[in-house]
Amino acid sequence: MDLPLIHLKAQVARKMPNAADPLIEFWSHLEGTIHPTDVETFERFPNHGFNLDYPPPAYVGDLRTARIIILQNNGGYRQGVTDREFEDTGSEDRFRLALHKSEPANPEYTAPYYLNRNYSAWLKSGAAALVNGVAYRSIDGKAADVKALTEELPSARFHRNWLIEKMVPELIANERFVVLHRWSRWGDLAKILRGLPNVVQSPAPVSENLTRVEYEAADAFLNR
Repeated sequence: MDLPLIHLKAQVARKMPNAADPLIEFWSHLEGTIHPTDVETFERFPNHGFNLDYPPPAYVGDLRTARIIILQNNGGYRQGVTDREFEDTGSEDRFRLALHKSEPANPEYTAPYYLNRNYSAWLKSGAAALVNGVAYRSIDGKAADVKALTEELPSARFHRNWLIEKMVPELIANERFVVLHRWSRWGDLAKILRGLPNVVQSPAPVSENLTRVEYEAADAFLNR
């Protein structure tokens, strides 16, 4: 293949829509710590168990290049730990920019929690991305109204719709692989995913790391 044809194909590939684009575009509208579509819902649940002091980890990693999508419940908050991640001036802006652009995990704006997992190398290389069913941070999934807000928040509904509309066709087409690690924030979609090709479910969903079953299945997909 001559060089001009290679360049032409690369240009066409860049212009083609990516299944990740709708989710990235959705979070590009985040300016503070709450997505504009969620403001009214949080106002209706004033005693909720989420910490909204910092921008939420809706996803981690480059969704456009990721062949592995790791599903988690929601962002976590640890007093005295999460706070230190945002001590530097401009840290919140860098975090939001990473969401807006969708980039591989970078220590400058990625929580140590995600950088110290057995799948961290995939997040850093762009091979995998992690998506939370609910973007916002909580200390405990059983905290006040966390379950109710999982159903009510427009952003959480958007995540579920995106998964079924954009990712499921990619699974069927052998383009991507889903690791169903923690699924309670994904509702009934977890049942649907279990019956699809290119999906592995965790036998230990409370584990911070992927189990051997999950890791080896995802690694085999990457290396086939």
